[in-house]
Amino acid sequence: MRAIDALPRPAGEFHTIPATVTVGESIVVTWFREIATDVATCVGQPFDHAAYLLRRHPGTFAPYLLYGCFSIAGHTVAVSVLWDDLWREPGYALAVDGQPVPLDTTSAARPAAVIANAAWQAILTPTTRRNH
Repeated sequence: MRAIDALPRPAGEFHTIPATVTVGESIVVTWFREIATDVATCVGQPFDHAAYLLRRHPGTFAPYLLYGCFSIAGHTVAVSVLWDDLWREPGYALAVDGQPVPLDTTSAARPAAVIANAAWQAILTPTTRRNH
């Protein structure tokens, strides 16, 4: 897993991430809901206002930037995935309340699990947030 610096919220039309599965939904929606649900379970409160924005590389169907955010327990969680080079793994970033949260790049867990773990720890233990 490759970590990148947290990205600012991009301008554009965000799409809502429903709390429950809908028929034919995008894998993007499923992936972000998984993160938000895992964080909500650990924090013990529901998530709200979940939304995402997907930008593609110009002239292709390949993703370039995936940005999603949600609110939970009075905090805003933002996740960025950047495919700045299609020939290597994407970069991941997490911010809670606008502050970067380090990701465990040595973990063998899936990126969604690493991100969710870091997010709930940052919410429940705010001193774990550090610039990386």
